[in-house]
Amino acid sequence: MTTDTFLSIEEAGAFLDANPAVTWIDIVLFDMNGMARGKRVRRADLVGAAKNGLLLPASVYVLDPRGNSIAETGRLWETGDHDIPFRILAGTLKPVPVGAGTHAQAVMVPVEFCDMDPRAVLAAQVDRLTAAGQNPVVAVELEFYVTRRSADGHFTLETPPGLSSDPERPMTFQFEEMDTLGPFIDDVYRIAEAQGLPVDAVMQESGPGQFEINLKHSDAMSAALNGLLLKRAVKAAARAHDLEATFMAKPHHDWTGSGMHVHVSLVDAQGRNLFAGDPMAPMFRHAIGGLCQSMPDFMAVWAQSANAYRRYVPESYVPMAAHWGFNNRTVALRIPHGSGAATRIEHRVSGADANPFLVVAAILAGIRHGLTNAVDPGPHAEGNAEDALDCAGLPTAWVNALETFRSSNIVREAFGAPFQDVYYRLKQTERIAFERIVTSLDYEWYAQVA
Repeated sequence: MTTDTFLSIEEAGAFLDANPAVTWIDIVLFDMNGMARGKRVRRADLVGAAKNGLLLPASVYVLDPRGNSIAETGRLWETGDHDIPFRILAGTLKPVPVGAGTHAQAVMVPVEFCDMDPRAVLAAQVDRLTAAGQNPVVAVELEFYVTRRSADGHFTLETPPGLSSDPERPMTFQFEEMDTLGPFIDDVYRIAEAQGLPVDAVMQESGPGQFEINLKHSDAMSAALNGLLLKRAVKAAARAHDLEATFMAKPHHDWTGSGMHVHVSLVDAQGRNLFAGDPMAPMFRHAIGGLCQSMPDFMAVWAQSANAYRRYVPESYVPMAAHWGFNNRTVALRIPHGSGAATRIEHRVSGADANPFLVVAAILAGIRHGLTNAVDPGPHAEGNAEDALDCAGLPTAWVNALETFRSSNIVREAFGAPFQDVYYRLKQTERIAFERIVTSLDYEWYAQVA
């Protein structure tokens, strides 16, 4: 069973001694949206926080992206919105070495099990697999856009000076724009190094000012947390250079969307890859089968916002059906070139704005579903997988994805009925609030022709 070790007084004191410039520490948790919430404490209060922990209201997990407590979840007035005791997770107290270097951060977790905690949802999937001798190994890849920072704090999709703003000139896999943003990228890697994030390559992607950073593989719990902390590192580096970074899934209708690709395999206690086989291990086929069969059920996790569904358009390397294939980027589940210890699945469905705790949890739940039920994935796709007619389409409208999530027995068995219900209510309320707003496009398209 996954157990946590909490920050000790000695570790806190040693950190303060080693980082005399740090005056503020952000102590964060990650809610259902994957957004960091928490408290900022003074240097003098860190040891007390390590010793005594912190208290936050239970409703911190059921806030919408704007920070509103959502009564429709049934976890506000009905429960009295009680406090939850938190402790700081050992090994997460790290500096944020940009600007004057006065800030640091740490991650806190509930002292006891909380059924609304997305990290606990992932831990449950990991525990079930490891109990069977199947240890998940995971790596997260994240795409994002870098933009100018507006004077009034409102987001503007405007590329920084020196970068192409023409989507017909994307500079894909080139180096010139990384050179232009070199100081920003250097700071991303400086923060990552200071925080122990296993960053790998950075590359220019296909949108104006769009980049991708890969994380090296690690255990599933660390990999998901690393994905969230990398987002914070990118945003902190952007602010230090008067820029803004967004992991919004589709910031412009004519520009490439930003995805979160997740690589996953299972190893035994000796580190041997359980997916490896010649030509293909039965366990590997069943894992793929489970992921294909459960993929529509978890669509509300892969795409957690109204904007995320704008990313699912044809011929954009964004899968819209549950297909799989070898070394093929048009499929949802890509089996990259490699064998033996390198055998793995690349899950390509999620938007970059999704919560890595829930994304990885849903992937592991799909794998476990496939192994438990010996699900066969059917034939692999060749060529353009969008032409395949024999695989399940994904619910690419938010309302349909949420209804599928709510009624899914696979979700209920994996995430638990309380989390399934609260997540559905949280996102359904967000969907209704978003879709009721009449925009300028309504007037432009419909007012005079109605």
